[in-house]
Amino acid sequence: MPCSHVLGIALICLGFVVIALLILWIKDRIEDMLDRRRATSPKAVAERRARQVRLLNPDWAFYERHLQRPAPAALRELFADHALITSQNLDWEDDVWLSAFAPLHEQDYRNRWLDLDVVAFATNMYGDPIYLKPGPLEADTVYVTYHDGGDTDVFAESVAAMLEQLRRANPVYNRGLSSE
Repeated sequence: MPCSHVLGIALICLGFVVIALLILWIKDRIEDMLDRRRATSPKAVAERRARQVRLLNPDWAFYERHLQRPAPAALRELFADHALITSQNLDWEDDVWLSAFAPLHEQDYRNRWLDLDVVAFATNMYGDPIYLKPGPLEADTVYVTYHDGGDTDVFAESVAAMLEQLRRANPVYNRGLSSE
């Protein structure tokens, strides 16, 4: 008799687990369907197209005002390479990749997690901003600031070095262009 009680309790517990898993699966399917519907809505499509236009047509006057110096030639070369800047998840080194490039436009000037006065021109795999520090005497060193603590590291010694590394690590985008 005690064995049948234990078995009954175990079956009831198993039933609750199965019901919970079924509810989570159904919820996941509904969220996927809603995400697909949102992603293909006319508004979402128009927003993606507008962002793409801004990405391919940087507002250099805005960026240079913010940077307080001329934009590095290598950054202009990078943004002139439309195949490269419209790519996502580009290899960088080891387990690090560059997720996406960001439009250089005032309406895209924001930092989601950080209180930095920078215009990020790219993000890493975690959405952390990759940028140049503003200031007339700043070097063209490329930085990344992490959202989970605010630590800042050098991402590349210069935009030219970054462009060279991106092309070396992602040969499909290398068309023999130099960053000099």
